[in-house]
Amino acid sequence: MAINPNTSHKNNNCLYLAKSGAGKSQALGQNDTIPKSGARVLLWDISHDHKATHISDKGAYVRNVEKAINSGKGFRLAFDGGTSVDDFEWWCRVVWAALDGDHLTYALVEELSAVCASVAKATPAAAVLLNQGRKYGMVFHGTTQKPQEISKTFYDQCEILVIGRQRGPNVKKLAKELDHPIQMVADLKPLEFYCLNESISEKPVFFRLKYKKIN
Repeated sequence: MAINPNTSHKNNNCLYLAKSGAGKSQALGQNDTIPKSGARVLLWDISHDHKATHISDKGAYVRNVEKAINSGKGFRLAFDGGTSVDDFEWWCRVVWAALDGDHLTYALVEELSAVCASVAKATPAAAVLLNQGRKYGMVFHGTTQKPQEISKTFYDQCEILVIGRQRGPNVKKLAKELDHPIQMVADLKPLEFYCLNESISEKPVFFRLKYKKIN
């Protein structure tokens, strides 16, 4: 059960939306707001896109999370032992139980569309995590190549959008999210993004990355 509520934590939850090969995992992996060491980081990372200790057994994952928390040191623990919505619900409950409002805990999820049951409200444990996690120090980062398939909850609870190269109707959809001309989104190349963080600016900021090894 999450402990030590602290409403002073800001909403720094972030969604990364880009087609396959556009570099969304690079954008997440190179995000310098996530400390490279000393941080509490829990990952849903089936494809091993990120550097972490990957664990496939649920019991072992829980034991390692408990041990890491009790150590008082930073950790990066990734679950890679399931792909279903039910597996993701289990992982969300583990993250929820690990939250402590006296510390920031980063929850990183690769390919949200694979674990969303619908485009409406998120599944119960995921909804609790997204709706209430900030108060207990959670900072969520989630990627998807199929923005039309993820639950509305993720859009509602993520203050920051990082939008990369799109395909088909998603160009228009995400240009609308940015309040940006469609052509500017259509012209994005791999590793090029717009970041919209309305708590800082109403206008999106363009940035370009260079490929780096992140795993």
